[in-house]
Amino acid sequence: MNTHVAPPPGKLTAEQFLAFIEDRPREERWQLVDGEAFVMMSPATHLHQRIAANLARLLDRAFELRRPDLAALHELAIRVEAFPDFRAVADVAVVDFEVEDIVYGTGFYLAAEVLSDSNTHEFISRKRTIYAAAPDCLHVLILSQKEFVVEVWSRSDGWKGRVYRSPDDVIELPEFGFSCKVADLYRGTPVK
Repeated sequence: MNTHVAPPPGKLTAEQFLAFIEDRPREERWQLVDGEAFVMMSPATHLHQRIAANLARLLDRAFELRRPDLAALHELAIRVEAFPDFRAVADVAVVDFEVEDIVYGTGFYLAAEVLSDSNTHEFISRKRTIYAAAPDCLHVLILSQKEFVVEVWSRSDGWKGRVYRSPDDVIELPEFGFSCKVADLYRGTPVK
């Protein structure tokens, strides 16, 4: 049986990180941010998964109608060229519909994180900043799983975040032909 182990001490390069996780169970969900290895809560709660699934489903519905060249994928491993010591797993990411056979891709247009108890504010803020540095990334979303709170950070707004707190607030991502109410993201959850 595999047990959780500590990563090697100190800052890791991407190569050291990949060597370390090579023999680790995939469900441990290790990530590398600024050279520090983190293991995320695994498995994700049903609540976490429902919110991520709702977002992916709503995005894919918009793509079917307006952007068939795009797709929303769950738990996608991504990296950003400008940050070689970054290897992360976004809860939802938007990528080209036709995908390559790779693990850590660099071409993504949206990255979304559903906050978990294992996320610190500093950790998520850093991931958001790095996601935004990806040349193709247009939006970064951060969704609470405890209350109606969705942060939307967009390149078109100079990466100034907007916070949506009302279930009736409408989130629009015009580059994707996407629009939904905050409540739609929390459908099937106890969040009130």
